[in-house]
Amino acid sequence: MILAALMLGGCSGRLSDEYITIDKYEGIEVEKAEVTDTTDEEIDKVVARMMEGYTAQHDLPEDTKITDAIVKETLSDTAETVEQYRLELKKQIDAAKEKAARTKVETKVWEKVIDNSEVKKYPADRLKEVEENLKSQYEDYAKEAGTEYDAYMEALGMTDKDIEKAAKASVKQELAAEVLANKYGLKPNEEDFQTALEAYADEYKFANVDLLLEAVPEEEMRLLVTQDNVKSWLADRCRLTEPSKKTEKE
Repeated sequence: MILAALMLGGCSGRLSDEYITIDKYEGIEVEKAEVTDTTDEEIDKVVARMMEGYTAQHDLPEDTKITDAIVKETLSDTAETVEQYRLELKKQIDAAKEKAARTKVETKVWEKVIDNSEVKKYPADRLKEVEENLKSQYEDYAKEAGTEYDAYMEALGMTDKDIEKAAKASVKQELAAEVLANKYGLKPNEEDFQTALEAYADEYKFANVDLLLEAVPEEEMRLLVTQDNVKSWLADRCRLTEPSKKTEKE
């Protein structure tokens, strides 16, 4: 996709190219995502889940208690005692909570940036490609469900208009990410891209990057990684506010 270099900057934070205009993207206000302290109960649940797998694998009674030997031999590559293992789990849970909170902030900022954006025109070829990909996915879902595409869509309460709308929403995000990435150098270099691919492969349980790229084309992954970089960049420049009482209750 070749984008025109018609950037409109300044204190207004406005950015534009031939396809899209973003009215505001820096200093956007979003609520903080609170990170709760990890409790012993949360660690107990993880230990119980790990022991379920251990007892099933070794054909042991379900009420088998965790021991230092089990930890050292099977459950951890670094911990040698139950106490050390629990501390290890706490660190993992803490890290997962921090990551989830960060993702929540990035998502909120991105949604507001998209709301602040207006598409001037859609790249016709890309829009058609995304529409066809979405329709193909639903056709596959219909086959898996053992029904015809039209009947499947009717059961979902969806029409091809909904697919068109979803495609436009997806392409709008691509356009916004593209103009920001071009302006601020946020596209990944090859080293960063490979690192991101490895992280995605690990997160979604692919044995290796090659299998990931068989499921998702490389160009689509580049778009996804670019969007991730843009979201992170925007989150670093947003203004965090205290959660409202309504949000705290939720």
